[in-house]
Amino acid sequence: MSSKNQIVVPKPARDALGLAPGDRLAVTVEGDTVQMEKLPPDLEDRLGGALKDVAGSGDLWAELTDG
Repeated sequence: MSSKNQIVVPKPARDALGLAPGDRLAVTVEGDTVQMEKLPPDLEDRLGGALKDVAGSGDLWAELTDG
């Protein structure tokens, strides 16, 4: 870890996750296990996935935007 608390993601991990500069990455630590997940790039993707089960039709974004 750098003095600015930045980490280096090894190239094989970047390639496996399809990471590019500017992408967002979630890191979860449980005991000795570290998991990384590439996060969706925009609000629509994040809300649609996180709240999918809340909406009746399963398409919350369409319901919120009358789409």
